[in-house]
Amino acid sequence: MRIHLRYLKWVLLILVLWALVCAPATAGDDAVKFSGKVKKVLTQKGKVAVQDPTTKKRFSIVVDGKTKFEGFGKIGELKKGDAVSGSYSVNESGAYMTLDLKKE
Repeated sequence: MRIHLRYLKWVLLILVLWALVCAPATAGDDAVKFSGKVKKVLTQKGKVAVQDPTTKKRFSIVVDGKTKFEGFGKIGELKKGDAVSGSYSVNESGAYMTLDLKKE
């Protein structure tokens, strides 16, 4: 019985170490590309509501200090009706964190 427990501990240790090594390597692979028209800008909260032109579905993206802008310098320069594109990743709480945002 002791041999099985010792073997099980080693297997669990290897699995935990493998997960710790592999998780950071795959973290950047989950970026989702999007495009659409700005429906609303909440500058104070750092949020932009975007509507997909094909599906007509609306979603909110969060703009923070890590967001890279192209075609404009800050969130306050966006206005309703602007065409935008970019990519986001979903954080632990389910928010769409904008990685890059381009004003078309």
